[in-house]
Amino acid sequence: MLPLLLCLLLPSQLDTKLEQRALVAFGNYAKGVEQAIAGRAPSVTAAQKQSLLEGEVLIRPAESRKNPIEVPGGLIHDWTGTIFFANVSMDRVLAVMQDFDDHSKWYPEILRSRLIRHSGNDLTGYWRLEKKEQLVDVVFDVTQEAHYEQVAPGHWTCRAYAKNVREVRDAGTPQEKILPLGEGLGVFWRGYYYWSLESSGNGVIAELRTLSLSRAVPTGLGWIMRPVLQNVPRESLAATLQNTRKAVTENDIPHPSRR
Repeated sequence: MLPLLLCLLLPSQLDTKLEQRALVAFGNYAKGVEQAIAGRAPSVTAAQKQSLLEGEVLIRPAESRKNPIEVPGGLIHDWTGTIFFANVSMDRVLAVMQDFDDHSKWYPEILRSRLIRHSGNDLTGYWRLEKKEQLVDVVFDVTQEAHYEQVAPGHWTCRAYAKNVREVRDAGTPQEKILPLGEGLGVFWRGYYYWSLESSGNGVIAELRTLSLSRAVPTGLGWIMRPVLQNVPRESLAATLQNTRKAVTENDIPHPSRR
């Protein structure tokens, strides 16, 4: 019944537009996060590290306060996840992360992907991204800019920004329509991703903090939209980490010298 009601409401009652005040609040929040985590190695306790070595994926809100965080005109979702890639080198992990052309092979939510530009440790790539939730599937065309830095031997960071996010209606059909920037359902307006990678023993500990901006919960429709807005960022983070671990164990990853 709920999926049917959601379909009946789209797009006339659920479409919205990104507000400048929400964008400003998100930008200010991200600046504070970047200052706090600059150059920091993955932060885990001894007990958490043991759990990681046993194969667990640790997902938690990045801040102790309420998550998502309400800002004027939107919601900021701030999550952190940590995982251990066993029996792999740092070069192998970087090869997967930087190989935009093959991201669609390794990440099920990426329908297609390609590298646009690569200059040193700076890359720009394209994704057609599908965010699934039990009530709704939403497709986006996303351009991401990624900036890698080796901050110490065995320790790399990556800052990646998805600012050009456009919702796609009726994707893959003759009626496909790419909406203008800042228009649509509002599940995903922006996505900033902060990786910290550290060699440890026979593998790599990877920590990923994700900031994303969505619409605020529409008045009177919270019973429909709240689960979508709250669940998608956390589930997407968990899937990214798990699929990256799977990818770095595959045999067809390009050699780092060919990245």
